[in-house]
Amino acid sequence: MSIAFVLDSGSDYLGQEDVIETSCPVHVVPLNVDFKNEGTYLDGITITHEEFYDKMRNAKELPKTSQPAPQKFYDTFHKLINEGYTILYLGMASGLSGTYQSANVAKEMLTDEEKSKLFVVDTGTVSAGVIYLLEYADELIKQGLSVEEVHTQLEERKKSVAGIILLETLENITKGGRISVLQGKVGNFLNIKPLLKVKDGAVETIENFRGKKKGIRKLAEMVQDWKDNNEELFIVHSYPSRQVVFDTFKEQFSLDSFKKIRCIKLGSVIGTYGGEKLIGFIKF
Repeated sequence: MSIAFVLDSGSDYLGQEDVIETSCPVHVVPLNVDFKNEGTYLDGITITHEEFYDKMRNAKELPKTSQPAPQKFYDTFHKLINEGYTILYLGMASGLSGTYQSANVAKEMLTDEEKSKLFVVDTGTVSAGVIYLLEYADELIKQGLSVEEVHTQLEERKKSVAGIILLETLENITKGGRISVLQGKVGNFLNIKPLLKVKDGAVETIENFRGKKKGIRKLAEMVQDWKDNNEELFIVHSYPSRQVVFDTFKEQFSLDSFKKIRCIKLGSVIGTYGGEKLIGFIKF
């Protein structure tokens, strides 16, 4: 049986410095990124992560991201099934975007026979969290598990995935309406850096810090706790490159004992609200 993965661009699979290798083909349906008075781009396809941050930095208003139309998913699903593939769709958290719902509308457009060859997962996460689940699923497939078994395993494994991120600024989440303008102004005046958790499609504040150093120190402690029991680290960031991440945080992050380190740059979905110089990691 031939198996293919379908992701949306909220996974940040596209445009990474690290090559993401899987034994099964991966297809990405892009979200839309709209900059006022500049037009709409296809996330990760007609606009790179670097171009996105350059444009956002110079824009008076935040860009708007929107889910792909169901037809975009239908076209991808229908084509792959006709080519003989059974599909695993790993969608970004439905609690953060309507993208997963759009994919489900597309599923209902398929015939009953086609539907039997499509398995969808609301991952409850985004960006590197989706990439982690993608690689986990691919490993299960290489071990010989059926699509049905992999789907069941994914539904269980996704419950443990969480993103921990430290924001550099409150400007983006203020512009995006996540907090009030007054809260944003006060927070920036006090140099507040929120440490957030993204889990099960929801965002919650772990702690607020006065200044980046205190926030980094706490994040470093959490990485250290993670390192005690894990050999792999997924870093998420919105810095210019992975090398800048390592150079900036090498005094706080002792990474030598990790056998594998992945560094995933955030694209437009989280980047719009998180802004630049965001840093964090994925727990699983």
